Amino acid sequence: MIDLLVLVIAGGLGWSLARAALCAVAATQEAVQSQRAVGLGMQLVAMSTTATVLLGLSWWLADIGRLPADGGGRLAVGLAAVTMALGAMLNGGCYLGSVMYLGRGKANFLFSLVGIAVAARVGLAERFGFAATPSLRPQPGNAALATAVLFGCVVLLLTVRALRRAHGTTLNPRLGQTLLAGVFAGALMIHAPGWGYGSLLNAVGHLGQVPFDLAQVAPAAALFAGAVASCIAAGTWSPARPTLTGASRCLAGGFVMESAAHCIPGGNDVLLLWVMPGLGGYGLYAYSLLLATMLLVWRFVGARASNV
Repeated sequence: MIDLLVLVIAGGLGWSLARAALCAVAATQEAVQSQRAVGLGMQLVAMSTTATVLLGLSWWLADIGRLPADGGGRLAVGLAAVTMALGAMLNGGCYLGSVMYLGRGKANFLFSLVGIAVAARVGLAERFGFAATPSLRPQPGNAALATAVLFGCVVLLLTVRALRRAHGTTLNPRLGQTLLAGVFAGALMIHAPGWGYGSLLNAVGHLGQVPFDLAQVAPAAALFAGAVASCIAAGTWSPARPTLTGASRCLAGGFVMESAAHCIPGGNDVLLLWVMPGLGGYGLYAYSLLLATMLLVWRFVGARASNV
């Protein structure tokens, strides 16, 4: 049975993500090439807001077991994080960036979804024994949760203050949407822990192998519908036909990202909006490596360009 509340929350998350612009590829490019850390700061805002909501609701609802357990082996997780970063850069956007660009009508990113579905079908990580699946753990004690919620609030307030000092009121609309995305993400992960839009594409990739669960994949459709509606309302909806080069890159990038995500487990959307906020031990490790890889690649690309 489809949970209407989950559909509403997923649609709201898509709406806010389309305006918050939380793409890790764009954020790291901005940090290196424009010397501005706005995008990275927004990711920290989203993560800390999600943590405050997710952990606060977990505390209030009492021992519902919706928080992430640890992931796979450290070496496999580290290599997968680096691979996912390279796949996202090949794609031209991470999992969250793909939602934003699809919402704006960039048809090349439809092939990212095809690549993700193909990767789910092929299952390279499963074939070579590196696959890991998201798992849950009982919630920590009240003292640990209270400390984590307080820490999340402090990080959020300090980050918002720093962004406003550096960039003034020009960030207010984007900052508001980022805060809203964190609220929706925290609420969604309480209702459907570990959920990501990859669940829809995994189901499509395994058609004929496992039963198609409409209740599981409907939120993904609501997420994309919310993103498209948001861009239409904001006037950023500008359909663009796919190109051979762009579609090929997105197809390959989606395949690489999803193959790596099966080893961690989770794409950067799940890492940013569930694993790290939910105190999953492997989240910070994997996401730090992902961002570091992107920053190094952008630095290398910039250095090469300046030498040409």
